[in-house]
Amino acid sequence: MGERVYPRENYSLRAAVRSHHIFQLDSVAASAFTWCAELLTLDANCMKATLADQFEVAAGLASGISRYAANIGINADPIARACGLDPERFNDLGERVSLDRVCRYMEALALISGDDQFGLKSAAEFQKGASGPFGYAMMNAATVRDCLIFMGRNLSKISETSICTLELGPRAAHFEWTYSPLILHRAQFVDLGAAQTFNHLRAFLGNDVSRIRLELERKKPINTNLHKQLLTPQISFGAQVNALILPVEILGRTNPNADPRLFAMMSQQVEAMPMRRNDAHDPVAAVRLHVAENLASGTLTLSDEADRLGMSSRTLQRRLTEAGTSMQAIVDECRKEMAGRLLLETDLTLSSIGYKLGFSAPAAFTRSAIRWFGITPSEFRQSRREAV
Repeated sequence: MGERVYPRENYSLRAAVRSHHIFQLDSVAASAFTWCAELLTLDANCMKATLADQFEVAAGLASGISRYAANIGINADPIARACGLDPERFNDLGERVSLDRVCRYMEALALISGDDQFGLKSAAEFQKGASGPFGYAMMNAATVRDCLIFMGRNLSKISETSICTLELGPRAAHFEWTYSPLILHRAQFVDLGAAQTFNHLRAFLGNDVSRIRLELERKKPINTNLHKQLLTPQISFGAQVNALILPVEILGRTNPNADPRLFAMMSQQVEAMPMRRNDAHDPVAAVRLHVAENLASGTLTLSDEADRLGMSSRTLQRRLTEAGTSMQAIVDECRKEMAGRLLLETDLTLSSIGYKLGFSAPAAFTRSAIRWFGITPSEFRQSRREAV
């Protein structure tokens, strides 16, 4: 297959921001503008696929975003296209789009609106069935327990997670989820997903959703009142993973609007969906993704990856050679891509970035950056941001 690209026509975040008369930015907004603009104006014709684009989400989950943006006076379609998204696909059941690009889209709209709670508020425009069979199953689960079990089995099929676990204990149910570390900016998307989930749970619990504890990995917003109002008063921020903790006594609460037959039909459809990625089908892509997600743990070896994929080192070496690459080349390519993203999309120190890339010392990171970019990491960051 040829290299995948994302058409953008002639859209850019800079033009979109100016069209909404946003010129005066505080330091936080200016930093956000810098990385958003850098992300969305990389090329006049297209955006090349990145490692993060391997993670997808049901397009319908973004269906209410442009409607909410329009309600507050923002035409979101140019922003979506600048992110490499086609807003027309948001209303098509069964469509899937890049999760990373949806996250960038939402972060850009939060910047343009000047509202760090954009994602939370946009959930009001979300139609519960917009995610297709998944949404209809959630609407028709008979009990809270049924709803949680369904989510635990199938959330990864609708919004690709790196962790999705449900533990039903004697005193509480713990549902945890998070996304790939390659999705660098996802606070708005996490807020949207949490709000959608609580909207479903209110059908069972009404005001008793306040008995649910919610832990979010996102940074604590300046004002938490809206999160407490729309989600639960028992909310905390800065967690390692997102988590719902429900006392066991509410798990049997019933949904007065449940349709057991429809729930069974929709569940069957969702559970019949294959998991999108199959490591055995494309071990080279699997190695590349696993390496990128685990750079900080040190350089993974061919033997490590072969064991993980259930094949011999010799077989994996042959597959890599057939693809015109090697373990060393994959590690170097992943480090280069993630170095560029971390330098431009975050304010992490150079030493922190070097650590995340698996370098043992800052000097090793600097030498590699000079080889990749022709300049030092600090010069690369400064020159690209000045260009934006």
